[in-house]
Amino acid sequence: MPTLIASINDKQYKWSFEGDGSILLDGKIIQADIQKISSGRFSLILNGRSFHGTITRNDLIYGIIIHGNIYRVGVETSGTQLAVLRSAALPKKHSATEVRSPMPGMVVRCEVKEGERVEAGDGLLVLEAMKMENEIRATKEGIIKKVHVVDRQVVNKGELLFLIE
Repeated sequence: MPTLIASINDKQYKWSFEGDGSILLDGKIIQADIQKISSGRFSLILNGRSFHGTITRNDLIYGIIIHGNIYRVGVETSGTQLAVLRSAALPKKHSATEVRSPMPGMVVRCEVKEGERVEAGDGLLVLEAMKMENEIRATKEGIIKKVHVVDRQVVNKGELLFLIE
């Protein structure tokens, strides 16, 4: 069985399942028996002590609740851990954030130009809808990569207004 690396509440442990049902945890043998009770519920016996709990999973992160204590557990194989470390060393690709119209209306005025730097909360444009002016603001800091509208343009709900990178 491969060695696994578990991160439990920001502390890492190396462990593996042994052929006899025990667990090798950081060099120590632990007698373990885990049984599924129902979807998301389990019974666990560790070194003769019995525990009942619930478990949820989100990708490689598990949320485990035992006796009211919450544990956040990330489990990776050694190979996965190495791949994660390698990918962390690669330059990050920044994806552009799309700013879309929250409602149908008419662009009263665009307040930014392509290439301009904006901070989260900065006004990007004023949109008139139902005789009211609404300011559309940046949701993140970045540079306006593309402006997709012009003053006096009518837009539909969900229409792409800007790309911020």
